[in-house]
Amino acid sequence: MKSEYCPMVSVQCLAYNHEKYIRECLEGLVNQKTDFKYEVIVHDDASTDNTVSIIKEYAEKYSEIIKPIFEKENLYKRDQARMRQIITEKLTGKYIAFCECDDYWIACDKLQKQVDFLETHPDYSMCFHSAKKQYETNTISWLKCEDVEDRDYSPTEVFVNWIVPTASILCRREAIENRMKMIGSNRILNGDITIVLSSAMIGKIRGMHEQMSVYRVQSSGITYDLNARRKRAMRAPHHFECLRDNFPIVDRRPLDDTISKTYFERALVQDSFRDRLRDFYQSLRNDPRRFFSMVMHTIWNSLKS
Repeated sequence: MKSEYCPMVSVQCLAYNHEKYIRECLEGLVNQKTDFKYEVIVHDDASTDNTVSIIKEYAEKYSEIIKPIFEKENLYKRDQARMRQIITEKLTGKYIAFCECDDYWIACDKLQKQVDFLETHPDYSMCFHSAKKQYETNTISWLKCEDVEDRDYSPTEVFVNWIVPTASILCRREAIENRMKMIGSNRILNGDITIVLSSAMIGKIRGMHEQMSVYRVQSSGITYDLNARRKRAMRAPHHFECLRDNFPIVDRRPLDDTISKTYFERALVQDSFRDRLRDFYQSLRNDPRRFFSMVMHTIWNSLKS
C-alpha cells in the first residue's frame, strides 16, 4: 500500500553529459507552483562531465524535490530495459511527467494545469501540450510540436503525425506500469512513443494548446547524430514491429507502411548482398505499395544524380 506521503506527481528526468543545459532544466522543475507534493527523479547515466556535481548541488538545495540516481556504468548503451526498470521503480506518484535534461519547462503552473485536467477527467489517461522549439543546430526537426490543438488525439493520429514533445507528457502511473509489460521491449528505440501508446491503451489522450516547455534541437542529440542514424536504421524495422505487436489500437495500415519503408531504407545501407535482398523482401511483404513507391523514388533519384 502506498504511503500517504507519496507525491501526486513523479517527474522522470534523464541526464547524460548535460552540464551545458541541466541548470535550466532543473530550475524549470523545482519552480513549479502546485497545491500538491511532487518529486523529480534525476537519473544520471554515468556522465563524464560536470553533470553529476550540478545534480548533487540541486539535490542538496531542494532535497524534498530532487531525488537523484547515479549510475557507475552507462546503462543506455548496455541495457535500456534495465535502465527503464530502475527508473520506473523509483516513480511513486499517481501521475508521471517527463523532462530530459536538454529540454526545460517554461510555465510554473504546467503541472498544476495538467493534474487538474486529469483529476477532473478520469476517462483520460494522458495529456500533453505545445512546446517551443529552440534550435542550436542547422538540422531541421521533424517534430510538429508548436501548435498542439485543444482536443482529443487518437493513437493512430499521434503515430502518423508525431506531435508529442516528451517534456509535455503527463500520464497516469498505470500507463507506465503497462509499458513495463511490453513484449520484446528491447527492440524499442524511442521510449516516448511507448508512453503515449501505453496511455492510449487505458484511456483517452488530450492535447493542450499552450506552450509550456521548450524542445531543444541540438546536433549532439542521438536523433541528429549522423553516426547514430545509421545504427538506428539497422534497428528501426524491429522498433516498429514491436509497436505493431504490442499496440493493436494503432491502425495496421500506417504501421505496415512504416515497417516496409524502414526495411527498404535498411536494405540500402546493408553491406552484404544477401542481407540487402532479405530486407527488400521484408519491405515487399509488409506493404507492396510502399515497396514499389520506394523503388521508383530510388530510381528517380539515381537518374537525377
